[in-house]
Amino acid sequence: MGDSESVFIFRESETDFRVRKAGHEVPILAFSPIEYPKSVDKKLASYFEQEISLIWKDVKYSNAKISPDVWKNKTDLAQELKSKDVDVLVLGSIIESDAGWTFKFELKDSVDPTSYGDFELSFKRPVSSEEVGAWNQAIFWKSSDRVISLESKQTTVPVWDRKPDLTRIKEIVNSSVRGTLTVRASSGDTEILWKGKSLGNTPLSEVPIQEGIQDIQVVLKGKKPITKTIQVRAGKKSFLFQEWEEDRTLGSAKVITVPNGLSVSLDGYKQGETPFFRSNLTPGAYQLELLKESADGAYVYYEGILDVKPDRLVELALPYFGYGLLSELEFWKPSGEFGFSPFGPNGLEFAKKKNLSNGWNGVYSLPFIPEELEIEGYFLLPVDHGDGSVAVTFHLNGLSLGVVAGKEKVSIFQFPSDGKTLSTYKYLDVDKDIGRPFSFKTDLKNKKLSLYLGRDVVWQGDLPAGGLWTVSVLTRGEEFREKTPIKDLKILYKGYK
Repeated sequence: MGDSESVFIFRESETDFRVRKAGHEVPILAFSPIEYPKSVDKKLASYFEQEISLIWKDVKYSNAKISPDVWKNKTDLAQELKSKDVDVLVLGSIIESDAGWTFKFELKDSVDPTSYGDFELSFKRPVSSEEVGAWNQAIFWKSSDRVISLESKQTTVPVWDRKPDLTRIKEIVNSSVRGTLTVRASSGDTEILWKGKSLGNTPLSEVPIQEGIQDIQVVLKGKKPITKTIQVRAGKKSFLFQEWEEDRTLGSAKVITVPNGLSVSLDGYKQGETPFFRSNLTPGAYQLELLKESADGAYVYYEGILDVKPDRLVELALPYFGYGLLSELEFWKPSGEFGFSPFGPNGLEFAKKKNLSNGWNGVYSLPFIPEELEIEGYFLLPVDHGDGSVAVTFHLNGLSLGVVAGKEKVSIFQFPSDGKTLSTYKYLDVDKDIGRPFSFKTDLKNKKLSLYLGRDVVWQGDLPAGGLWTVSVLTRGEEFREKTPIKDLKILYKGYK
C-alpha cells in the first residue's frame, strides 16, 4: 500500500499446474470422447465428428490428443492433462430426439471446476422424399445445405439444423488463457498501464489480462510511477489497490462488501458501488448507507456513520454473504516482514523468500460491521498440515480470541490474558479425514461470544460492546505454514440470510 513497490514472490502450486510464470498465447485443448446412443452407428458418428470439426478450423488452439481409455480413469486423466499442460477440457454430449440430434459442448478448466462457457449445435433428420437416395459404400451427394448418402437401404445423412456462433466460440477459447484485473486507487485520475499500453483510468473492473506474471504500472500526474507485479491465473480474478499520498488536510474512505455491487450513499447522495474508494474527502462524520437496488426499490443492508479524519484512510467492510473469503483479496490487508507474501492467484497463499523471525506473518481483514454472525472455517488435515502452525483470531473491542492449529493439536488463547493458553485439544479421529472445523458465534441478545471446535463449545464469554470487528489469519515464522493456510472461511450474517 502507498507509494512503494510491492513485494512479489512467485509460487508454484503442487495441485494447480495452471499457475505459471508465463502463460500460453494459444490455449491447449483436450476433447473428451462423446458417448453416442446405440442408434448412432460408427459411420454416422464419423460424419458428425467430421462436420463438427469444420466449426473448429478457424479457432486458434492446440489439440492435446488423449486416448479414450485415459478419459475413463480420473487419476490417469489428471496426470495426462498435467504432462501435456492442457488448459481446457472440451466436454461434449449428445441428445437424440425425433427431430434429430443436439450436441452440447462445455469448456472447463483442466484443474478446477471453472467453466469458461458452452455452446450447442444440432442436426435434423431429413424428411422430404428428395432427401432419400441409395447408398453405395462411401459415395455421397452433397448440395448446398445437405449431404445425402446413396445407399440401397435408403438411409439418409443428417443435415445441419443450428450452427453455433463462431465468434462466441473464439471468445470462450481465448478467455481460457486470461484472468481479470480489477484496480482501484485513492485518486480517480490514476492511469493503469500493461505492456506499455493504457488499460484506462481507475476504477477498472475485471479487465481481461494474460495469465502468468504481469507487471502493472500505476501512473498519477505529479507522482513517481509505480510498478506492481502480480500473478494472474486464468479464469481467476486479480485485484490491485493504490493509495496515493494526498492533501494531508483531507481524508479518504474505502468501503467493500462481499459480494460486490451494493450502492454507497453518503449523506443521502449516491456516490457509487462497492468496492468504493474516494480520496480528498472533507473530514467529518458522514451518514453512510449500503443499499441493494432493484426494480421494486432499495433494501438497506447497513446504515451508520463513516467518520473521516484528516490524512487518514477509513476502511469498512460488510461481508453480508461472506462465502469464499479466502479468495476475496480486497477483504484482506497483509501483515508481516519484508520477504513474506500472503497472496497468490487463488487467494490467500502464504510464501516467503527468506527465513523469517519468530513473529507472526499473514493477513488482517478490513474492519467489518458488528452484527449477530458466525465465522466458520476448517484447518487443514493433519496429514497436509506439515510442521507449520496457523492462528485464526477474532478481534473485538478490547478482546482477541483465537485458535492456533499445529500438526497434532489445536490451542485456544485470548488477549489480554495472563500469558497462559486457555486450553489444548487433540484432533479427533474424524478430524483426520475432514480437517478441524472451528467457528466463532456472537449472540447480541445475550451479549455472549462462543468459540466452537466442531460441535463442542470450548470457550464462552461476554461480548464486548462497541467498535468494529476484524479477523486475522497468521502463521508463525519458525513454524511457517506455506501455501494455503486454512481450507475455507466464511462469515454468515444471520440478519442477511
